[in-house]
Amino acid sequence: MKLFQIVLFVLVAQVTAQKKVHKVLLDESITMIQVNAENCYEVVLETGDNPAIEVEAQMDGEYRDDLQMKVSEVGNTLVLGAGFQPSFKNPNDKLSAHKVVSIALKITIPSYKNVQIFGKSARVVVYGDYLNLNVTLSDGTCVLHNISEEVNVRTQSGNILVYANAAKIVAETKYGELIKNPIPRGVNQYNLNSVTGNIILNKTE
Repeated sequence: MKLFQIVLFVLVAQVTAQKKVHKVLLDESITMIQVNAENCYEVVLETGDNPAIEVEAQMDGEYRDDLQMKVSEVGNTLVLGAGFQPSFKNPNDKLSAHKVVSIALKITIPSYKNVQIFGKSARVVVYGDYLNLNVTLSDGTCVLHNISEEVNVRTQSGNILVYANAAKIVAETKYGELIKNPIPRGVNQYNLNSVTGNIILNKTE
């Protein structure tokens, strides 16, 4: 792996039953970032001027010590996620496992990268500038704050909320509700699609 890992901090707060992991990664050859939100309840993604990629994971619950941040590189693609360590032995109680696994990711990346986020029930909140952003969720919620340049969001039953001052927006929900608060036409492109989720458009100043 050519990925150069600068910093790794692992902080465990026993009092709050919380495990925090912070990684700073630098590889300017990365053009695509994939975020696997399958095991996360929340993913916050933003862009910045720093060439490094920063990932913070907060892990709660009974099995927090068995959870880990997952980072890998395939070609020019960086894959991020979190889940159980390979050594973890499943207690064979699926309901119990869902109750005790709680993972939140906060990711900061350089501007104008290609990004893909996919998951089931995660709440995905995105800020910043992207060459192309794709979000695919099942019943998770996607919240977009003034995204540029192109964003594509698709959900099954999850709601999609947009906050933008100007954009070209194509929005369709088959069985949900489309709430349009007038947003002036702009250069950034939003393609939004849901089956049963609501799509809510909000104009910002």
